[in-house]
Amino acid sequence: MRITFKTLNRHAQNVIHDRYANLAKLQEQLATGRRLLRPSDDPVDVSNDLKLRAKVSALAQYKRNIEDGTGWMAVTDTAMVSMNELMQRLRELAIQAASDSQTITERRYIAKEVEQLTRQMISLTNTNYKGDYVFAGTQTKITPYPLDSSKASSAQNYADLDMAFFDSSGGTDVPVQIRDAFDNSAITNILPGTLKLVAPDSFGTPTTWVEGRDYTVDYAAGTITILSTGTDPAALAVDVSDGGTFAGPNYDINGFRLTFEHVTKGTDIYGDEVENTGDVLREVEEGIVTPINISGDELIKNNETGTNMISELIRFGQSLLQSDTGGIENAIGRIDDHFQVILAAEAKNGARVNRFETTLERNEQQYVESTRLQSELEDADLTDTITDFSLAETVYNAALKSAARVIQPSLVDFL
Repeated sequence: MRITFKTLNRHAQNVIHDRYANLAKLQEQLATGRRLLRPSDDPVDVSNDLKLRAKVSALAQYKRNIEDGTGWMAVTDTAMVSMNELMQRLRELAIQAASDSQTITERRYIAKEVEQLTRQMISLTNTNYKGDYVFAGTQTKITPYPLDSSKASSAQNYADLDMAFFDSSGGTDVPVQIRDAFDNSAITNILPGTLKLVAPDSFGTPTTWVEGRDYTVDYAAGTITILSTGTDPAALAVDVSDGGTFAGPNYDINGFRLTFEHVTKGTDIYGDEVENTGDVLREVEEGIVTPINISGDELIKNNETGTNMISELIRFGQSLLQSDTGGIENAIGRIDDHFQVILAAEAKNGARVNRFETTLERNEQQYVESTRLQSELEDADLTDTITDFSLAETVYNAALKSAARVIQPSLVDFL
């Protein structure tokens, strides 16, 4: 059979191209250190490699979730440890104040420390971790237990009803609820000792009224009672219905001014109160989602007694200001009850931390093993690849030399 120059040339080119393609593939494997560069290299191994790559990526995300959850729970634990210390100090003060040897003045001194401890407790309930409130339930961007001060005095506040008021038109010696003029809701959990009342006397001169002499306050319930034995009690016997007079925070028109601080619940952008409930979740393994938070309601409320820790601390402070021995003795039991609630929450949080630590160890082991398997599939064996590359290079050079010898055109090729 006659073989033309063109046929021989085409065959030589194909051989050289094939040898060069093989050489280029081996060079790419050496340059990247990877055996699998495209699906055609090994479809089965590439499929398995993609599965392993997805698993490694998921394990890395689970690890980030675990570490974030562990950080959240560490902050939670620190806050609850501080709460335990505060409760222990509050119990010591309650036992001290319950003694018959304590005078009214001494109990008022104790009340000042209790006020500061209560403020610190409120601050701990608003503990923040990376911009999220850890005791706010699912509403992590809303302060769960804000401590609000009375509004500034202005005509606009009066026009907007952005103040508090109480209706004393019913007369003296009658407890009346302090309310928010905006929606008529009851204001409760007023911090003991922070309520100040200024009212005009019979001559119209603004006079600071004295708690216990001119009025009494139930700070937890948010009620005020004008005493008939006080300084000109008729000065506050006003009707605050339509067209009447408001006595609101720092509202001093006509000489009235009412100021205080009180603990509220967080509100959303519409002004509606939000519940500090619900679980903050983290996925720590495939299909395993676990809560990482202790909700505010779980920490603050005692489901067995139906009491609220903040309200009980406020009642304790009130009992100290009023030198109410019975109330102080009751506070000891309430403090013990809520101390147990905090301990239970702390134990629950600690159990979760242990679980996360165990899960993290397992995650790291799985990550190492999956990475090893992925490496076995993907990575090139450098020893074998270098050997193959040297052989391919030799073959390629041989193909070039043989082609150069074979393809030597003569006059016969053109006949």
